[in-house]
Amino acid sequence: MTSVPPITQTADLEQRTFRAMLSAMSMPGTVEQVSVARAEDGPWAAAIAVAQSLLDHEVTFHMAASNGPEETILRRTGSRTAPPDRAAYVFADAAHALAAIEAAYEGPLEEPERSSTVVVLCDAVGEGDLALTLSGPGVDGETTLRVGGLDPAVLKARTERNWPFPTGIDLLLVDPRGRLAALPRSTTATIAAPQEVS
Repeated sequence: MTSVPPITQTADLEQRTFRAMLSAMSMPGTVEQVSVARAEDGPWAAAIAVAQSLLDHEVTFHMAASNGPEETILRRTGSRTAPPDRAAYVFADAAHALAAIEAAYEGPLEEPERSSTVVVLCDAVGEGDLALTLSGPGVDGETTLRVGGLDPAVLKARTERNWPFPTGIDLLLVDPRGRLAALPRSTTATIAAPQEVS
């Protein structure tokens, strides 16, 4: 009988992170928790976990951040860097999120799935001063997602990039506490008026 090799702790964490992302993408506005393997990764720990679950030597990424963990991601994934308009994934801090959205690659109408996914490190996911009203596939009517430390201009740029559907880019939001939420290109996101969320 052939024995099955045990799953390593790293592989298990990568699988759990990937499942969390799938859940977030299928139910926009849902806040998932990413398991963080290394405390020394600091505020970028969840973003690094996302990178480890998505990247390999064939998948490119771009780092749009001051003091971002580019070398850590390169070392742990074997991936390669690329300009933002050619990278499969773009990782950005909040200060560079707008530029990342504007520069990310948008796949052609015939192959919209080739578009970049932008991963933004925010101050908070699931709480914060910015309330987004989401609707579209995977959302029962409407739902509200709160985000902290994200410039509303990022949402405006995302809306502009995602027209006409199905072209556009997918957006993942992560925070230093390991929380994650997704805004697929099929999701409509508007900034909620104060009376809608009070």
